[in-house]
Formats: sequence, C-alpha cells, structure tokens
Amino acid sequence: MKFSLNQILFPNSSLDYFLNFSNDLKVHAIEIRNDIKTNLIKENDPSKLKNKCGEKSLKILSINALQKFNIWNKDRSDELIKLCKFADQADIWGIVLVPLNDGSVDSPTEQIQLLEDSLSEIIKILDDYKVIGLVEPLGFKQSSLRYKSMTVKIINNLQSNKLNIVHDTFHHALANEKDFFPSLTGLVHFSGVSNIYKNIELNDDHRSVVDENDILANLYQIQKLINSNYQGYFSFEPFSNTLIEDKNIFEITKKNYNFITSSI
Repeated sequence: MKFSLNQILFPNSSLDYFLNFSNDLKVHAIEIRNDIKTNLIKENDPSKLKNKCGEKSLKILSINALQKFNIWNKDRSDELIKLCKFADQADIWGIVLVPLNDGSVDSPTEQIQLLEDSLSEIIKILDDYKVIGLVEPLGFKQSSLRYKSMTVKIINNLQSNKLNIVHDTFHHALANEKDFFPSLTGLVHFSGVSNIYKNIELNDDHRSVVDENDILANLYQIQKLINSNYQGYFSFEPFSNTLIEDKNIFEITKKNYNFITSSI
C-alpha cells in the first residue's frame, strides 16, 4: 500500500511541521488544503513548496479543493485556473473537486445536468495544464453529488482522461454505495468512525482513525480496491478535533497505518 497524509490533520501547523511529521511517519505523499487556517497556497510560492517537498522526498498529490465545482460560473472558472497554475508550478498532481453541500439541489435530474455542465467546462481548463481533476462525491444527504456511479457515467460520456474520482471510505459508507470503480479511481481518502457513534447521524467530526472499532468497513473497502488492481495512494483524511488536538497524535497516526497494513 502507498500511504499519503492529508493536511486536515494539521489545520494550524506550519508547512515545516507538516512535512517533518509526514517524513517521520515514512509516508511518501501529502495533500494540501486551501480551506483551513494554514493555507499553504497563500503562504508559499509554488517553487518554494515544490523544493521543500522535494527535499523531503514527498510527492504532493492534490490541492483540496475547488469547492462547489458543480455550480459553474466565472468565479469558479477563475479559481480553477489559479489553482491549475499553482499546481503546475509546484508539481502537484491533481485538484480535488468538491460539490455543493447545502441541500439546495435535491433533484437527480438537476444534479446530473449541473455535473455534466460543470465537468464539460472543467475539462476545457484542465486540458491546458498537466494537472487532473479528482471528483469527490460527498455521501451526505444534503450533497448535490452523493454517488460515484453518477460521476463515472458522466466522465465516461465525456471521454476525457483529465478526470478521475476520489473514493472516500466515509462518503462511500454514508451514501450506501455498493459499486467500486477502480479503473477511474485516482485517489482514496480513508478515515474511520468508532462504533460508539453507530446510532447517530454522522458528520465530519466523527472521522478519525481506522481500528478494530471502525463501523465504515474500511478494511473491506481497501481490500476490495487492492484486489481490483487499484494502485494509487491511500490518503488519511480525518476531521476529528479530538484527534487533531491529541498530544500523542504521531503515535496514534502511526498505529492507524500499522493496523491497516497488518490487517490487509
């Protein structure tokens, strides 16, 4: 397995701390974010970021994210162009595309139309850069794009090699999806939810480590992807403030990775 670490684990930490932590953990890739306090895009020249990661032998998999990508307009277009320029200069592989998540678009017909229209425009921009788009459906009931199956159908119709999907184990479970799409999966996000939360409506703050108490069937999902010849990275993306603020975060994160590798 190839592991990565998402910057969400360190929303308030410096670039150097994040890189040193990742290096000590012996992962070989990271994801950076533009939606947290420590915005590495605003704080760094792309060449500086590239060089610092290169010194640590760390690949930058993605910028997370272009928010509300399926509500396409000039602002979204301008932001994507800006992100693509930064990604190309920093040698970042992909940009995560996150859908509107406020419950305002609940018609499947409208969801499909918005998805098709936005991805058609996104491809035109991505074609001018080395970067690819990583579409991440969100399994929440209020999400305007819950299912990977809907995304895959549109991507296949568009016949573009500039789009992949993100398989997020949390959102896969929330959406109650059964199908896997390894050939179109560019990245896997994983996080665990403890069985103490099994009878409540889940949200991001419940997302923590994967261990023997996990109720998302992470081990099954990961094994299924591996058996289906998925060869990309598995990126740890927890949102739990309890985990983020734990003074033993390194040991906990290392144990999380070790549990998965020893169980697969």
